[in-house]
Amino acid sequence: MQNRHVGYAVKSLNRRIGRVIDNIPAVRENKNLTSFQFWVLSFLFRESDRELFQRDVEAEFNIRRSTATELLKAMEANGLIRRVPVDYDARLKKIVTLPYAEEIRRQLDVQVERTEKQLTEGFTEEEMAQFYDFIRRFKENLSKLEEEAEI
Repeated sequence: MQNRHVGYAVKSLNRRIGRVIDNIPAVRENKNLTSFQFWVLSFLFRESDRELFQRDVEAEFNIRRSTATELLKAMEANGLIRRVPVDYDARLKKIVTLPYAEEIRRQLDVQVERTEKQLTEGFTEEEMAQFYDFIRRFKENLSKLEEEAEI
């Protein structure tokens, strides 16, 4: 077996998926919508049945607070979201998608489904379950290294 690296394989796959996402008309035609913002919007839409805050975006994408702050500021400036204070805690602002983002949502839903179908073609449900288990385990293994680095 060749000298293979999981990190490289994942990064390479990520770049290919990124190119597909960048080619979605909603992303391609909107110069202000980056592929990362696309994924954040997808997350916000998928979890729209609950209140979402910056900390939820940080946790979902494993990003630093400063990165999330800049990302959400840009999305707010581009008319995709608004951060609205909540009555029960003056420090918290929930993230609300705006009508412009809702227009984009229809395109995103169709394209995500199409991309997922193509990406997983030829894989059984068991193989996909195993894939997600591998991803979970990779994350757990890396979290150990992250914890060691924080010491």
